[in-house]
Amino acid sequence: MDTKDNHSLPSDDTTRLADTNSPTTANPAETTGSTTDPASTTSPTYTGITEEFNTEDIQVVQVGSVLKNRFVLEEMLGRGGMGVVYKAQDMRKVEAMDRDPYIAVKVLSKDFQANPDSFIALQRETKKAQQLAHPNIVTVYDFDRDGPNVFMTMELLQGEPLDHLIRRIRPSALPAQEALSIIEQMSRALAYAHSENIVHSDFKPGNVFLTSKNVVKVVDFGIARAAKDSDRVVEDATIFDPGSLGALTPTYASCEMLEYGTPDPRDDVYGLAVVAYELLAGSHPFSRKPATYARDLGMKAERPKEISKEVWQAISHGLEFERDKRTINATQFLQEMSGPRSGRDSRFPSWAYPVTAAAGLLMAVALVTLMFFGNGDGQPEIVLEETSSLAEEQRTRIEDLLEVAEVHGLVGRYIEPSGSSAYDAYQQVLALHENNKQAWEGLHSLGDQMVVAIQKLLDDGKQDQAEILIARGLEKLPQHEGLQALRESF
Repeated sequence: MDTKDNHSLPSDDTTRLADTNSPTTANPAETTGSTTDPASTTSPTYTGITEEFNTEDIQVVQVGSVLKNRFVLEEMLGRGGMGVVYKAQDMRKVEAMDRDPYIAVKVLSKDFQANPDSFIALQRETKKAQQLAHPNIVTVYDFDRDGPNVFMTMELLQGEPLDHLIRRIRPSALPAQEALSIIEQMSRALAYAHSENIVHSDFKPGNVFLTSKNVVKVVDFGIARAAKDSDRVVEDATIFDPGSLGALTPTYASCEMLEYGTPDPRDDVYGLAVVAYELLAGSHPFSRKPATYARDLGMKAERPKEISKEVWQAISHGLEFERDKRTINATQFLQEMSGPRSGRDSRFPSWAYPVTAAAGLLMAVALVTLMFFGNGDGQPEIVLEETSSLAEEQRTRIEDLLEVAEVHGLVGRYIEPSGSSAYDAYQQVLALHENNKQAWEGLHSLGDQMVVAIQKLLDDGKQDQAEILIARGLEKLPQHEGLQALRESF
């Protein structure tokens, strides 16, 4: 990263479940993988293991070190409770003349390295994380060790962790559309993981990364779960206490996590709901108190004026202290935020109902013209292809993008913000599959939705806003007849 964020962490963000007698420091950075927890600490219980471990001839990993004769560590990007993240040059990529030979390398803390159970658990969980191919989940390349040094390699991102953003704007909230975009992308990441039977177990702003293109990336899948699992196989739980390893952050952990319950998707939902509340309200729903503390005191989150009734119902459902009352997984949370709700017989929001027959006809005519008569310039006609015709890996990637595009449209992010809109998602699909039928139809449908939204602005007397939306729509969809007709009506 070219830029560094030197904000210090608030003490309640770095609270741990086990007492330690060494001071904590923080040097957060804007990079992949690293949480913004303080440097790892060692409790007295670890002393015997650590001393035995340190009898080996260990070369300290630092800037300039080379791991596996391949990864050259060029810059330290962040230090957290789970380890240290470096920007590294992959020499294999250099040899292959790759234009972007840089990756992120997370060298895990000695608490992981010194405990064989943790190594086995982390290796197992990381293999699961490697299977999470989703646009909102950081790509994990490999898990390896060089001598005693355990490390992970993953994609290098540019931007900033979400907790940096929250602290920077606190006590203000994000603009609603920006906040909803982030919430939707976080929800999609967790929903996909839950569908693969993977629970994050430490969902918090420090494990969410916002790239310079406004794309959300959730990081550290599996690490927290590995810490919790390994804790079960030793006689003395404090030897590998997940709190001292940074596996839990009480501010965002559910009651069940704090009470060492079996990991469940509803634990992730609690953390997701807390983060969603912070983004929309500018504050923590329980004044940054752990869930068990808030529950025992009978604390209740207050509905901010800025949050609509429907969004508040979704968030408050996710904030339930009792697991049985909480939203069952991130997919349901996403549906409650933007999908079907009480009194609605469609998954589209109420403003999407009055799509006129004329608008639908325009889309059908455009598609028929394009497919059967060409583009009018003597060019061959375009034959649209179904996503289902593709190979499994490509089909899965495209289906994920199509879902992202659909949700963007549902919440009104048609063409903005740049990099996180329905239009951008459809363009990503077409970059992968040029004649994708669902993407082309989606773009036409997107124009139709914009026509409806613009008509609503006109009905409300907001002509200036309507004109701006028409102009921006035509920049992206210049051939859309409905948008053209609206422009001509002025």
